[in-house]
Amino acid sequence: MDKKAIEAIANEVRTHYRHLHAHPELSGEEFETAKYIQSILKDMDIEVVPYSNGGFHGDIKGEKEGRTVALRADMDALPITEATGLDFASETKGLMHACGHDMHMAILLGTATYFTRHRDFAGTVRLIFQPNEEKDGGAEVMVAEGVMDGVDNVMGLHVSPYLDLGTVGVRPGFMYAGVEDFKFTITGRGGHAARPDACIDPIVCGGHIIVALQTIVSRRFSPLTPAVVTIGSVHGGNKHNIIPDTMTLEGTIRADTMDNMHTLRTRLKDIATATAAAHDCRCDMEIIKGYVPLINDPEATEIIRRAATEALGPDRVVTLPKPTMSAEDFAYYLQKAPGSFINLGVRKPGEACHALHTAEFLPEEDAVTYGICAEVASTLAFLVQ
Repeated sequence: MDKKAIEAIANEVRTHYRHLHAHPELSGEEFETAKYIQSILKDMDIEVVPYSNGGFHGDIKGEKEGRTVALRADMDALPITEATGLDFASETKGLMHACGHDMHMAILLGTATYFTRHRDFAGTVRLIFQPNEEKDGGAEVMVAEGVMDGVDNVMGLHVSPYLDLGTVGVRPGFMYAGVEDFKFTITGRGGHAARPDACIDPIVCGGHIIVALQTIVSRRFSPLTPAVVTIGSVHGGNKHNIIPDTMTLEGTIRADTMDNMHTLRTRLKDIATATAAAHDCRCDMEIIKGYVPLINDPEATEIIRRAATEALGPDRVVTLPKPTMSAEDFAYYLQKAPGSFINLGVRKPGEACHALHTAEFLPEEDAVTYGICAEVASTLAFLVQ
């Protein structure tokens, strides 16, 4: 791997990073983003293969036949008004790349540039540009349509404001939670607040359901098992002296395995239905499909660890101490080929960095160099397995 070449390429792709940052697009609406990236790939003579959701991939062939390694970057932004003060801040009011997907794309474009200029490898490097990570999960659509066909290994990365610039974080096994959202509609019989005896109060019923749901994790799972049940939205009634007919509860369940997700879902339904019946109410439940748990392949993670250590230095690669209960649809690629998802440090050493999904999120731009190094080194290591 030619580090000096990567440094030069990183300086080139800063232009792409700044353009992408200034022109964010929401999930499922990444039309101009896709055109911009495809035009760059065309200039590199990389043929684009499109997918029904607006995603696409391009392959870079080495000098000889060999393994295929896929690398993924997500393209969507968030409905947040930027407050970074950057010269190249978002030009679209109310939208911002507050999750670092602009940097993910720039890094993958840099990796693409490297491999088009250094084809002395055996195999194929597949560049996956995916829409809709933040909303409905663009990965699952692309996987179903064949983006992982023939892929031997897969790698993805995500910027992290909790790791110093130049640092890579790896974690074998469980890294991100599986997730499903839900909505309860609790139906009773409304009336005047002065006559609760003539009503069936859905708000009282909803309160009991909220409390009862807290026993699922605390009493059905080991204290050592990662599991979450959260109610995040409660709506019922519109006046202080009226008992409404209905109340709605919305929330999320998260766990480390699909079996545990099934247990959460089953207990959720059973408790809500039984509690509603005990209050003479009806509870209708809607489950909103989410993502499967993200499980990194241990062997692939070790390959990335060794490659990144050699490329960046022994003090630059750390093992992440614990998983997160956030979700990430890169998990669907990992169901098709062994691979790993890593974190890339973007925090200036000694300083705080605003969190992801905030208006002030501002990664260190030099992280592009380290991201390209990690992707190129890991890809080369996978290709020679």
